[in-house]
Amino acid sequence: MSIPLSFFEDCAFVSVDFQGDAPKPGTRLERTTKDKMMKDYQKEGRSPEDIDAVRDFAIDVAFPNALKIADMCRQLKLPMIFIHWGYMFKDAMDLDPEVYDHFMDEFGTDKSKWPHHMDGSDSFPMLQYGVREGEYVLAKTAQDTFTSSNIDYVLRNLKVRNIIFVGGHTGACLGKTIRSARERGYKALIIEDATNDGFESTRLPHMEEFGYDYKVKTKEFLSLVEMRLNLGQK
Repeated sequence: MSIPLSFFEDCAFVSVDFQGDAPKPGTRLERTTKDKMMKDYQKEGRSPEDIDAVRDFAIDVAFPNALKIADMCRQLKLPMIFIHWGYMFKDAMDLDPEVYDHFMDEFGTDKSKWPHHMDGSDSFPMLQYGVREGEYVLAKTAQDTFTSSNIDYVLRNLKVRNIIFVGGHTGACLGKTIRSARERGYKALIIEDATNDGFESTRLPHMEEFGYDYKVKTKEFLSLVEMRLNLGQK
């Protein structure tokens, strides 16, 4: 389905869970092995290679594309919203109970070793975004941004009806956030190659499973924005 240029009216950019200091393209982090996989992944029978593949895709493709998308959305003067994990209580009691139980199982009872506390080194939008004054940063405490942050208030106050999404995971935080957005009446455009998932083999299938209104790749999106910008100059 083609995207009408009117989509960019009453529209916002939303990045979900692209956070921290992203590795540079071409960086090869330490390879995953069975003993380094999360317990849930091991139970699911996933392979280390599948994890490495999606991580490489994120570093080499998804992160750089997300930066291009963000810069073009700024040219359109769209509201910019960046979502990251960030619970406030030291005992993590403000986390989604399902996430709390997962962290307890995965990381143990010492909460100081848990990721994503607001004081942690990973609880901020991807540094490479260069978040600017007047842009919105929201912390969430569950996979679904709409149930665990005030994003709906922000979007409604901004009179937004259409959302451009990048981020991850397509089968978790990003997917659940997009599904919630659509349930609330927002139209969702997902940038296919500016996303990641837990595994490369599930990235695209999860995208289809959770749904969207429009899907494009970065190159097509940039062409659409150029067309929109050119129309605005006439």
